Amino acid sequence: MTHQELTDYLAPSHIAVIVTLHRDGRPHVTPNWYRYDGTALTFITRTDRLKYRHLQRDPRLSVCIYDPPVASNYVVLTGQATCRTEAIWEEARRIIARYVAPEHVDAYVARWQTEPRVLVTLLPAHIATRPLAMRQAPAR
Repeated sequence: MTHQELTDYLAPSHIAVIVTLHRDGRPHVTPNWYRYDGTALTFITRTDRLKYRHLQRDPRLSVCIYDPPVASNYVVLTGQATCRTEAIWEEARRIIARYVAPEHVDAYVARWQTEPRVLVTLLPAHIATRPLAMRQAPAR
C-alpha cells in the first residue's frame, strides 16, 4: 500500500482498536477515536485509564483500524507511543470533529477539558496491511 493509499484508508472515521500490554504481557484491547495526519496517529484518553498506565510503564503500542463489515480490510500500526498532557486541545478538537456533528464539537471539548486527559501519539515503526487486491468485499 502506498503512503497516499494508507492516508486515504485511515481518513474516514473508523474506530481504532488500541492494544497495550499488561505487566504480565497479556494484551489490553480498547476502542478509540483517532486521527492520522499522514505521519502520526493520535488519540485522546484519560490519565486514569489502564491503557495510559500501561503506556507509562511500556510505550509499545499496536493499533488496528479496519473497515467494517469486512474485517479483512485493515491496517495495523505498531511502535512506541509518546504521551503528553500539555497543549492537547487543538488536536483533541480535530479528533472529536471526525466523529461528532459540528454543532456538538464545542460541548465535547468542554467536557473533556474537565477530565484528566492525555494525548497519545504513535509514529509507526511498522505498518501492516492486506494486499490491495484482497481489499474487495466478497460477492454475496
